[in-house]
Amino acid sequence: MLASCSKKPDACFTIEKGIPSSKINDDVQVNAACSTDADSYLWEWGDGASDTGSTAKHKYNAAGTFTIKLTAKGNDRSATTSRQVTIVQ
Repeated sequence: MLASCSKKPDACFTIEKGIPSSKINDDVQVNAACSTDADSYLWEWGDGASDTGSTAKHKYNAAGTFTIKLTAKGNDRSATTSRQVTIVQ
């Protein structure tokens, strides 16, 4: 029996547009280039919407504080991280 030596992915992302706050219907852009050992990405925007890919953008249609969650998957394993963004009117 062989043991697996595959690495668990490291989930990391930057918010490239929309920090420290963004307005309703402005793009919030995220990038997972700092993640390692991942081959797929799932973004959850905190308002019920989601996207895939190493980069994504989203428009919020309401004001509030939302948690953006990234799940990075690779080597049959996954890792998650999250950050908050504030949307103002």
